[in-house]
Amino acid sequence: MKEITLLTGPPLNGRDEYICDALKNVPEGGYRYYHVFEYIRDVGKEMGVKITRKNVLDFAISHPDLMNEIRDEAFARIRKEIDESDEDFHLVSTPSLFRWGSGSVIGFTTSNLKLLHPNRVIIILDDVLSVRRRIINDSEWFERFGKNPDNIKLSTLVMWREDAINHVKTLVHELKKEGIEVLYVLQFGIRHPHSVFLDLMFHENEKPLVYLSYPMTGHEEEYYRRVRGFYDKLSEHFTVLDPGALDDWWVVAEYDAQVNADPSIRRIRIKHLLDGEAVEELDREDIEQATDILRRQLVERDFNLVDVSKAVAVYHYAEGVSAGVISEMAEAYRTLDAIYLYYPFERRPSPFMEFYGMQNPSRMTMFRNEDEMIEAMVEEKGYWAKA
Repeated sequence: MKEITLLTGPPLNGRDEYICDALKNVPEGGYRYYHVFEYIRDVGKEMGVKITRKNVLDFAISHPDLMNEIRDEAFARIRKEIDESDEDFHLVSTPSLFRWGSGSVIGFTTSNLKLLHPNRVIIILDDVLSVRRRIINDSEWFERFGKNPDNIKLSTLVMWREDAINHVKTLVHELKKEGIEVLYVLQFGIRHPHSVFLDLMFHENEKPLVYLSYPMTGHEEEYYRRVRGFYDKLSEHFTVLDPGALDDWWVVAEYDAQVNADPSIRRIRIKHLLDGEAVEELDREDIEQATDILRRQLVERDFNLVDVSKAVAVYHYAEGVSAGVISEMAEAYRTLDAIYLYYPFERRPSPFMEFYGMQNPSRMTMFRNEDEMIEAMVEEKGYWAKA
């Protein structure tokens, strides 16, 4: 049976670059990759319309009926190629929804999804500061913002993300009402290693989805080194989803620190999380406007990762109880995930953490040895309640 995955998301989140880089590690054969824009460009050419990366937004907004016709034909051709293909895996990539100026560009409609009939939808996301940097480094896009970094608002970028996610949710809901089931919609952070993406695409049956939950803030480098080491060991057996693969909250944390130090500050200087070198200067009010949306997106995204997973591995190498971890464990319990808790301290954790940590076939209060916990997860994955 053919596995069709729709890979989508907001614009300028590095989706196609990430996918293509990951697929370089896969031998040819066994899968097909369809970049919808290439089909749109070819169909447009046949209809006497020159569609380029630079003019596609303006064309779609100015001529929506013609653009819809071209897009529908592009999806029809992709569906035909899938039907005629002998490959098992089919990856279809296109943006979701993009509002620009007075109009919007729709990446796909309900009818397009009905025709494509994807098994899964993966929304690929990057942190907003990286999206902002990507715009600045792209001459065509930077020109759209008047070649002025101050015109690229975080509040705009988080709304791009919001629109893209909501468009997917709405259309998948419409499919469900018509009896067409999508296995799941996953919000996938672009900082996941390529190997995790490939496991997600090609090996999920052998390596089921597991969410790694851990206290994320206020720790020394040694703590994060241990978390990364555990993540690598767990990834040998499972497709491991990491909330740290998409981190916007550090922008808000840096804002809080600078405002607390100087309540009158108007410009917030932030070093980029990944390289620690490049400094972004952001307007204080812009961060404040973006924060409420970012907060909700963070919670919804982490719960989404929990909801699609079969089990949650809690790596609690910290004695202080994390409100975020407890919330994720409660969500995992609600959605029937198996929960495994690594807590290596003599002091008993909170009764809530202890209760949730017992929700696995081992029925152990906690694990004090991380390797023993991974071993138990491997042995028991066939007994997990979530289908």
